[in-house]
Amino acid sequence: MQIQHTTLNDMGQNMLFHFTSKHIPITIAVFFLSMISGCFERNINLEVCGLNYTSLHIDEFTVNGYSGANISANGGGGGFTCCIALPRKWHEGMSVKIRWTNDGTKFQNYKERTVAVPKYSDKDLGFLAVHFYPDDSVKVLVTNHTDSFPGYPYPRPANKSP
Repeated sequence: MQIQHTTLNDMGQNMLFHFTSKHIPITIAVFFLSMISGCFERNINLEVCGLNYTSLHIDEFTVNGYSGANISANGGGGGFTCCIALPRKWHEGMSVKIRWTNDGTKFQNYKERTVAVPKYSDKDLGFLAVHFYPDDSVKVLVTNHTDSFPGYPYPRPANKSP
């Protein structure tokens, strides 16, 4: 009877061969899946805040279909609704669709604008401010400041004296 002596080194080589021959396809698949998972955008949920710079009450507004509630004439900025999902990292060509009604017909005559989202960074991630102007233009901003903050890019227009 012959006894076969197996050393630790022989066992390691056998285990390595066993692993590589059976698990290469799985290892490659896991590697590539982890590589492409970084290509998908990661979103962040931001609260929505409306700022009405018009003399008309905004009955309702939405951002990409998510409700932003109502805003009194020349009001807003104090209330938030939850939430809109935006990419954590800004990219060229980002836009949102804003729908609103402000003629007292309560949800019958909507106005709609597709609005470019200005560049933002991680330090800006607070909420999405939606600004409504008297000429029916709309601007949005990802920010953590209100319109009364010094240097705010879309400040509330000054009241005109009669």
